[in-house]
Amino acid sequence: MIFEERGAFPLFRGRYFLTQYTISRLSNKRIIVSLLMIFFLRPLAEGIRFLTGDSTLGWMFALNILGSLLIIYDWNLFGIHYNRAKSNKGDFMIFFGLGLFLIGTWAAVDIRFLGGNIPLPESTLLKNDLFAVPAVFAAFSFLQSTIVNIGFKCLTDHLKVRSNELLIIFLSGVLFGLVYTIVFLPVQPALIPRTLLYNIVLLWILSYLYNQSNSFMPGLCAMTVIYLFLQITLL
Repeated sequence: MIFEERGAFPLFRGRYFLTQYTISRLSNKRIIVSLLMIFFLRPLAEGIRFLTGDSTLGWMFALNILGSLLIIYDWNLFGIHYNRAKSNKGDFMIFFGLGLFLIGTWAAVDIRFLGGNIPLPESTLLKNDLFAVPAVFAAFSFLQSTIVNIGFKCLTDHLKVRSNELLIIFLSGVLFGLVYTIVFLPVQPALIPRTLLYNIVLLWILSYLYNQSNSFMPGLCAMTVIYLFLQITLL
């Protein structure tokens, strides 16, 4: 799902508004392989947990390994979006700041009221094994954010939707929000509906930021910073 040009009917009046047309540039093979990597996160994390006896270590290794492989495999895609953000630093900073506010506010609402499951490490590991902290921080912030942003881009890339970007944003949140929830499925069944709602709204925010800036970098960086901050609060 590549946003190409500005539309005649903006979501918000003013300088920034929703784009009008979309085209696809990702091959079916790339989309399928990328999504398979994401779905393999849980089996890999569970396998490492079985060997180490620690769930946080399992997810740390899974996120670091598969997140890095996903970046390498989709390096051209990652580079395109990085260069878009680099070539338009003004838009990047505006939507990065907006992303910090929106994602930070939504995470605070979830922690304070909603109670959905945000994939974060156990505080006991962070406090007892300081040598693991850098790898854990990287896994649950930058690598997790990269997986989410590349994942929703791949999952929605072939959507045949023209002149209706609200529908694109809606579908992006619902489809990858469901995938994200399945991959990081909470242990307690009662948390699943609240977690799904949290993930859908999070993906709506990321999709909106992508739509407005024509790059997933503002959302990726904003989610990274917020999730890094949340981990720091666990120390």
